[in-house]
Amino acid sequence: MDQEKKSVISLGQPKGLDDEWSRWLIGEWESTGESDLAGFRCWVKGIGRVKMELGVGGQFLVVTKEGEVAHISDEYLQHLRQSVRASEEEIEKLRRMKFAEMEFFTTDPRTGGIIAYLFDSWRCVATGIGKRDGDKEIMEWKWSAGGQGTSVRTTEGIGADKLVVTEKYSLPDGSGMEDRIWMVRKR
Repeated sequence: MDQEKKSVISLGQPKGLDDEWSRWLIGEWESTGESDLAGFRCWVKGIGRVKMELGVGGQFLVVTKEGEVAHISDEYLQHLRQSVRASEEEIEKLRRMKFAEMEFFTTDPRTGGIIAYLFDSWRCVATGIGKRDGDKEIMEWKWSAGGQGTSVRTTEGIGADKLVVTEKYSLPDGSGMEDRIWMVRKR
């Protein structure tokens, strides 16, 4: 009889997200970022916009990101031309590249831990698990579909209206990549 009670699906929704971290993130943010790739420090810089809101009946923090390339380093452009044999047309497409991403965060009703799902414009799909400690959130992501490997993202609130995000990727070929993003709340 006890086993039957445990397997019954709840007929009521859990209470919506109402934690301090999620409430603080809600709003619109402007972002700048840069990335290091094996052998290429700050190979690319970008700018973007981020919108965070509660969605799906208040059960998820929905994060929508849109960005674009702002600068590609001369060193990386030289690498593309010489080692990769990229055409000027391909390089120009990279310079004009836009990027979009959606993330869904919630708490696991069984464990209380954070779970997340990510989808981006390169058809990357990632699932994440993590935890929060005060003004800091640490997420471990597993990438699939268009993306591969794993990453660890640390998001830290700095003051009332700033976020710093650092994401370190471990790629299947053994190389790594690191992104640094700064976000400021739009007034």
